[in-house]
Amino acid sequence: MERAVLYARVSSEEQVEGYSIDAQRRAFQQLCESKGWKVQQEYIDEGKSAHNDNIDNRTAFQAIISDALAGKFDVLVVHKLDRFSRNLRTTLEYFDKLLKVGVSFVSINEQMDFTTPSGKVHLALLGAFAQYYSDNLSQETKKGWAERRAQGLYCGSLPFGTIKGEDGIPIPDPDAYPGLVKAFQLAAQDKTDREVAIELNSLGYRTNGTQGRKPFSAGTVGGILKNRFYLGEIPDNGDWIKAKHEPFIETELFNTVQTARENRIKIRNTINTKARTYSLSTLMWCHRCNCKMRIQMSPRGRARIYCSGRAEGLGCNNRGTFLDTYEAQIEWYLDHFIIPEEYQDKMLEIHRRQESTSEDIKKQREALHNALRRLKDQYKWGHISKREYFADYQTTQYELEKITSYNDDHETIERLANFLNNIVDAWRVATQEQRNKMARSLFDRIVIEDNRVVFVKPKPELEQFFRMNFECHTSDIAGDPEGI
Repeated sequence: MERAVLYARVSSEEQVEGYSIDAQRRAFQQLCESKGWKVQQEYIDEGKSAHNDNIDNRTAFQAIISDALAGKFDVLVVHKLDRFSRNLRTTLEYFDKLLKVGVSFVSINEQMDFTTPSGKVHLALLGAFAQYYSDNLSQETKKGWAERRAQGLYCGSLPFGTIKGEDGIPIPDPDAYPGLVKAFQLAAQDKTDREVAIELNSLGYRTNGTQGRKPFSAGTVGGILKNRFYLGEIPDNGDWIKAKHEPFIETELFNTVQTARENRIKIRNTINTKARTYSLSTLMWCHRCNCKMRIQMSPRGRARIYCSGRAEGLGCNNRGTFLDTYEAQIEWYLDHFIIPEEYQDKMLEIHRRQESTSEDIKKQREALHNALRRLKDQYKWGHISKREYFADYQTTQYELEKITSYNDDHETIERLANFLNNIVDAWRVATQEQRNKMARSLFDRIVIEDNRVVFVKPKPELEQFFRMNFECHTSDIAGDPEGI
C-alpha cells in the first residue's frame, strides 16, 4: 500500500472555500480512498505565501522535503501546483529531489502524475504559468498599495502594539500596546535595544507579522523604536507622510528615544575605532544554549560579554559578565599549566597506540568526511538552520583534525611544549589584538556560564598537552573558586 502525504498551504489572503486548508484536506482524503493509499501524514503551512522561493519561512515545506529524502512516504499530494510553489526554479529544483529518491507527486486539481515523461513537460508549463500568476499578482498588489497610501492607509502587516479597527484604521492593541509604551519608556531611560528586548520577552510579549509570534531581538526592537508609524505617519517612496491613524506615541517621548539611541551609537563607534578585536573575540560560547557569546562595549569603555541566545529570546538565562573577568581566569589557567618532564615519552606512547589502530582511524576519517558532506547538503537544501550547521560542522571538523593532527617529530613537540610553558608571560603584557592571536592559537572554543569559564576546547595539535596538564593538575584547578 502506497504511503501518501498531503502538503497544504493557504496565505492570509486566500482563506476562502476552494483554497482553505479544510478543502485541501477533503480532496486529499477522497483521492487516497479512491486510490487505496494509506494516509501517512498532513503537512500544513497556514498564512504562508509561496511567492518567495526562500523556504525558510515555510516550516511544513521544509519538513516534508526532509521526510521525503529520508524515505518516510511514497506519494506527495497537493491540491494544486501553486500550493507547492509559484516559483519555477523552486518547483523544478524540489521536483528533481523528489524524483531522485523515488517519491511520486500528484496534483489533484491538474489531475496529472508528474513522474511520466509527458507529465514532466506539463510540469514545466504549469510551473511557468504559476510564476506568471504570482508575478502578475505582485504587480496588482503594488497598485493597490499605492492607492491605500494615497488615502493615508498603512500597507502590509500592522506594526507591534496595533490592530485594525472596524473602519480599517489602526488602533491600539489592548494586549500589546502596554508593551509598546514600555519599550519606548525603557529606551528613553537609555536602555539598549538588547536590554529592551530582554525585558519585553520576560513580560511575555512577542512580535507580530507574517512570520508569526517570535521573541524580540535587538534588531526587531530597533525597528520598532525608529518607526515613525507610531507618530501617525506612513512611508511613501522613501519619505513619510501624514496618515489617517492617530499617533500611538507622544512626539516628545519618540524624539527622546531617537536622541538616546543616536548618542549610544556615537559612543559605540568612538570606542570601536579604538579596539575592534578583543582578546577572546569569536572564541566564546554559551554553556547553556550553545549560542555565541557576543561583546558589547559599555559607555565607560568596559567590554561586557552576553549570550546571543538570551538576547534573541531563546529562553537562555546565562547572564555573562565583563571580559576582564574571563581574561583573569584564562591567565590563571595558563599560569598553572603544567607539562610533566616525561611528556615526550607519553605522547610517543599515545602515537604508537594510534598507529596500532590505523585501519580504525581510516574508517573514522572517512565517516567524518561523509558527515561533513551531509551537513553541507542539509544546509544547502534548507533542512537545518545556519546556527545548527556551523555548530555541527565545527564539532565534526574538530574530531577530524584530532585524528590527523599528531606529529611525532621531537623538535615540533618540544617547540609546542616551550610555547605553552611561556605563554602566560606573553599574555600578561600583550594588547587585546595580540591576546586574541594567542588565544586563537591555543583554543578552538571557550565555554562560558554566567561569570565563569566552564571549560576550554584546545586546538587539536595541542590536545594531548592539555590532557596531561589536566591529569597532573586537576586538584589545583578544581581548588580555585573562580577558575576553569
